[in-house]
Amino acid sequence: MAVGLVALFAAYLRIASAMGVNADGASNALQAWDMWHGNPLLTGWTVTDVPFYTNELLLFVAAELVVGFHAGVVNVVAALVFTLLVFMVGVVAKGRATGAEAGWRVGLAVAVVGVPVLGLASSVQLTSPDHTGTAIPLLLTWLVLERAATKRWMPWAVLALLAFGQVSDPLAMYIGALPLMLVSIWRLRRGRSGRRGTDARLLIAGFGSIVLAQLVLLGIRLAGGFGAHAPPVRLAELSRLPEHLWIAAQALAGNFGAFFADRGGAPGAAMAVVHSVGLVLAMWTVGLVLSQALRRKGTEPGDRLGELLAVGVLVNLGAYVVSTLPGDLGTARQIVAVVPFSAVLVGRAWGARLAAAKARLAFAGRRSSPRGVGHLDDARPGLLRSGFGRFAAGQALAAVLMVALAGELAIQATTPARAPESQDVAQWLDAQGMSYGLGSYWQANNVTLITSGRVHVIPTTGNPISGYRWESRVQWYDPALHDARFLVLDKAHPGMGAEATAIAQFGRPVARHEFSRALVLVYDHNLLVGLPAYCIPGNAPSMAQCPPHKIPLVP
Repeated sequence: MAVGLVALFAAYLRIASAMGVNADGASNALQAWDMWHGNPLLTGWTVTDVPFYTNELLLFVAAELVVGFHAGVVNVVAALVFTLLVFMVGVVAKGRATGAEAGWRVGLAVAVVGVPVLGLASSVQLTSPDHTGTAIPLLLTWLVLERAATKRWMPWAVLALLAFGQVSDPLAMYIGALPLMLVSIWRLRRGRSGRRGTDARLLIAGFGSIVLAQLVLLGIRLAGGFGAHAPPVRLAELSRLPEHLWIAAQALAGNFGAFFADRGGAPGAAMAVVHSVGLVLAMWTVGLVLSQALRRKGTEPGDRLGELLAVGVLVNLGAYVVSTLPGDLGTARQIVAVVPFSAVLVGRAWGARLAAAKARLAFAGRRSSPRGVGHLDDARPGLLRSGFGRFAAGQALAAVLMVALAGELAIQATTPARAPESQDVAQWLDAQGMSYGLGSYWQANNVTLITSGRVHVIPTTGNPISGYRWESRVQWYDPALHDARFLVLDKAHPGMGAEATAIAQFGRPVARHEFSRALVLVYDHNLLVGLPAYCIPGNAPSMAQCPPHKIPLVP
């Protein structure tokens, strides 16, 4: 297993390197570096609507201790997160199964999730942290729930792990805590009195995890720690639902590697068909598990873990479609958890069925002849030969598909690495000896990371050009502490600052240097003096005058 995980990590690292590094991932790297260097609560920082505080940022800290503080650490963490995700999918899919059934379960689950296709899938799953890693603590939670089902401490562990996930990502409440509460309520209504104690305790654990997560976030704020923006979640108008359904369908196809627009040539189209089969099988299995849960008699134990994952998929997709999130395919990250959740369900549901089918055939063969399975000419030879033939053909097809998927992963791992965004700007600024300046968001924190902090570029946006309270620290904008002598403008995003605006606001630069995507203006005075701030959603005369962050009671 260890060798396989190392091989997967190496492949994922190559694919992640082919995706490059942008300002989002660089911001997380800066936060982790700050945590390790005396600021564990990220005092002064404003993150996005997703802190990643107890999950990916801890992995960034560990990675930076090993590989250092540079742009490559973002690729390392992306590969590490996805490797851990695939590992957890395999472990949870296996469950308590052994032998052939365990092999089928793990193989099917990993086949669904283990090959992030270059394009939309890899841009979601192997770049900056963005909900992909959120499935890891949730799968760990459900694993503990299943393995420690009879332990008195199990509900407490579930509560703590769910809260851990929610502090990192509010999405964990919707796809973790809420499904636990819904499944527990359903089981309380349908189950036998002997099992209701566990269901009641898990219901309390689900609700308690939400309360605990909010208390932890409140404690961090009261202790002077980071602030976060509220998630941009609103209900959509009914007229937008058809469009949202179409975007959701394309996003699912992209996340599962079945997005034909990402493919080129006949081999690519053929593999898109293979991934499409995986997508259809995954959605079919989710429906199957939900149907079984609804039809299950109260005297039957059912598969609680499977029900939790299926309801998590349903809630994730449903909330996505009815919200204002589906603006474009870039929001596919909001439903990326559907892939690992449904992969586990595929492994658990069909792995067990395939192993059972093989066992039935073997048993029938032994009964048909005292000489064993190899002699099928005594009783019902045609039926048995047909059964074994179909099963052998199925095994051969599965082997071919596994080889094809492994080959696809290997080929993608040969894709050349892409330079981090703004590397040319970073190298030029570093060579000029410039150490502090302003930059449009997509030309800021990534420059700082590329130069390992030798050149510090702080994020700005808008017209007038303003400090950006998003993945930034308030102390960066203090003119008494820092002297910003240059401005990097992003030519691809003029709304984050234009040259004419800069000249009107700061005066004419003493030097000007142009790049393919960026423009650097050099000044002889401190640009932080009088710099306004965009606090989100309002504005302020300076970053220090932005209003305090609110603490949402519900994400």
